[in-house]
Amino acid sequence: MSYIAVAGMAVSIGTSLLGSGAAKKIAKAQLKQAWDIKMAEVASNESLTLEQIRTSNETDRVKILTDNLEKYRESLQKESTIRLRDSWIYIAGLGCGTGVLYGISLMYSKKG
Repeated sequence: MSYIAVAGMAVSIGTSLLGSGAAKKIAKAQLKQAWDIKMAEVASNESLTLEQIRTSNETDRVKILTDNLEKYRESLQKESTIRLRDSWIYIAGLGCGTGVLYGISLMYSKKG
């Protein structure tokens, strides 16, 4: 074998080793980049899930508050109606009582 062939093989082996080393670095960088992208995606999904849970809890809280306010409004309306009816009964009773007393006083005033 001649020196030229040996030198050619050495150059070929050297460039192969350099090329494989560079390819290894590129592959490692791409793997790290893919890992970082996946971790960012996982963090984003986790953040989105937490926000959905928070929104769902807030919606449930507002629904409970709305239901309670609706029940309170209905209760106040019923009590108001009952009080208004009771007031009319009281006023009618006073009117009848006053009428009876006036009638009795008229009857005694004509006798005397």
